[in-house]
Amino acid sequence: MKKLEKKIFKGCFILFMLGLSSFCFAQSNHAVDEKLKEWNTHCDKLKGIPSGIENYPELIKAAKIGLRITPSTNYYYKSVFNFHLAGGYESTYKIDSAIHYYEVSKKYAEKANNNSRIVFALRRLAGLYDNKQMSAQGNEARNQLIEIAKIDRDEEIQVGVSIVLGEYYFNAGMWEKALQSYLVYIKYLKLDYAKTKNSASRSNIGVGYLAIGEIYQNLKRPAESLSYFKESTGYLDNYQEGLETAYKDLVTSYIALKKLDSGLYYYDKLNKSVYKSKDITILIDGQVELGRYYLAINKLREAGKFLYEAERNVNVSQEKEDLYNVKMALGDLMLKQGKNGEAINNYKMALPLALYFKNKASIAMLYYSLSKAERNLNLTNDAYNHVLEYAKYTDSIKTESISKNIIEMEARFQNGIKQQRISVLNNENEIKNIQLAQEKRTRWLLIGVSILSFFALGLIYLNVRNKQKANLLLNEKNSELDVINAKLNESNQTKTKLFSIISHDLRSPVSQLFTFLKLQEQNAALISEEEKNLHQQKLIHSSTNLLETMEDLLLWSKSQMENFALDIYDVEIAQLFEHASNLMSSQADVKQIKIKTGAMAFEYLESDENLLSIILRNLLQNAINNSHTHSEVVLNAGLNDKNQKYISVINSGDEIPAIVIEDLINNVNVKSKSSGYGLLIVKELAQKLNANLQIVSNSEITTVSVLFS
Repeated sequence: MKKLEKKIFKGCFILFMLGLSSFCFAQSNHAVDEKLKEWNTHCDKLKGIPSGIENYPELIKAAKIGLRITPSTNYYYKSVFNFHLAGGYESTYKIDSAIHYYEVSKKYAEKANNNSRIVFALRRLAGLYDNKQMSAQGNEARNQLIEIAKIDRDEEIQVGVSIVLGEYYFNAGMWEKALQSYLVYIKYLKLDYAKTKNSASRSNIGVGYLAIGEIYQNLKRPAESLSYFKESTGYLDNYQEGLETAYKDLVTSYIALKKLDSGLYYYDKLNKSVYKSKDITILIDGQVELGRYYLAINKLREAGKFLYEAERNVNVSQEKEDLYNVKMALGDLMLKQGKNGEAINNYKMALPLALYFKNKASIAMLYYSLSKAERNLNLTNDAYNHVLEYAKYTDSIKTESISKNIIEMEARFQNGIKQQRISVLNNENEIKNIQLAQEKRTRWLLIGVSILSFFALGLIYLNVRNKQKANLLLNEKNSELDVINAKLNESNQTKTKLFSIISHDLRSPVSQLFTFLKLQEQNAALISEEEKNLHQQKLIHSSTNLLETMEDLLLWSKSQMENFALDIYDVEIAQLFEHASNLMSSQADVKQIKIKTGAMAFEYLESDENLLSIILRNLLQNAINNSHTHSEVVLNAGLNDKNQKYISVINSGDEIPAIVIEDLINNVNVKSKSSGYGLLIVKELAQKLNANLQIVSNSEITTVSVLFS
């Protein structure tokens, strides 16, 4: 809308200045009057009227010369050249100086008793006061404009007042009033064009239709906005910047109506027009619109094509609004592509710009998107803080929306009440005369009752406040106690898990080791050398398994600590499978089970090798325990239909009922014989790796998979 305001200001200024050039203040000295008139025309040319070539530094110099050559009693031209000087400062972003000289221009216009000049100054002051957040002065300027419009029906004044009110209501989101103001604006412009055939009036009619189209766009009514944007093109043939804006808005409306071909048609027209005008800011808007459309339908390649082109263009234009829109859209693209780090970088570049424009809805959405990217990277604290910021701005938006609705409802209500009160006032006057005598008698009684009520309310307030303080203190203590209890409960659960694991799963390998040693001690003479070597091999395997189990427990215990950190790098899957198979070969040989490697859809997996090895070893151990004798256990590394990596262990054994699988997944019924601590450790360590455990079983095979996000 800021860009539209600039176009409206520029277009309206063309109309007003051309109208102004025909207005001449009577002066006793005709030569001075003609000289001032010529110098005013020179200032107009420096503003780009009608050539479109602007030179604001030179305008400032020319305006100062104009003030020096204007007689002190010629208030009209004092107002004119102060207005030119203010315009030069405004266009070079020296806003405080602009406000000062517009105020001086208004002062001289009042001395000249010229309503047109007063309206010119007030129009610019209203917008600048709003930009500087000087709400009281902005409202006062608009109220003065409304009062002038009530008494002076000049078409030029009506146009000036209606455009100021239209811009204000548009920026405030008061769409109905904005629409009414722009319709009045167009009405008076059409009257002026019918009489003068002024090309500036014709162009400004098109700008007015653009504004109405944008109102319907904000109301989410693309069909109506489309009709006004099309209407605008018939008036903007001599105003290229306005025509390019119309093309961009047509792209937006057709996309909203899901008519992509028409949207691309007008984008092509915009692209060709911008190639001539070199005004790439409007082209950037069109590229962002198309990029966001393709993002919405998950065509990321096409979205990237438009958004990267917009990024190249914005590096040239350096417009803050364009830079914010492009960086925000690129952040959304990176987020959908899973490039969370790059998404965060783009969002952080957009954040200061969003804060600069103070659009709370944009700031809230930016914080929400930023928190999503950070959550994907497990940046929990940053994500949490940005969610809090999102909630703060969302609450603020809701409060402002409610307040605005209340104000509008109150305004409608007051209008109705005023109409009713006009007919009631006469009757009330008669009744009030009768009531006056009674009111005098009861006044002192009411004063006494009011004083007593005031003291009573004060006592009640103090009592309630003291209770609130006590309740607040009690709530704080209860909250602290809840935190302590939660930590204690978590510690007890971890301790219970650890003892349960030790009692179920260390006892078996230790018992096996003890049995081998006892057999060797009691029957040493009966055992041949070959059998001794065999037992020795089994002892080594059993000891190795026991050590691996102890290391599993140690690593699992560490994973329960707060400061546990993963060691992430590319793990070779074939080596991982081979290592796990060798460790479990002794256990597999007892049941005459073969461990085989199946599908290998990928060679490397970016993960923590220690945790991955523990997960695979425990899954393989459970598979062997639950397999039929003389069967096979198959290790796979594959990709699912969503292109997600997984590793799976497949064994032939008894079918596991679905309800038992659900219990195993949710740790409802963990039995040492079937799963031991294996699935418990697998599930918790998989979660550390951002992976999920899945179990599928039928009458022939059971497949246990670890699916990586």
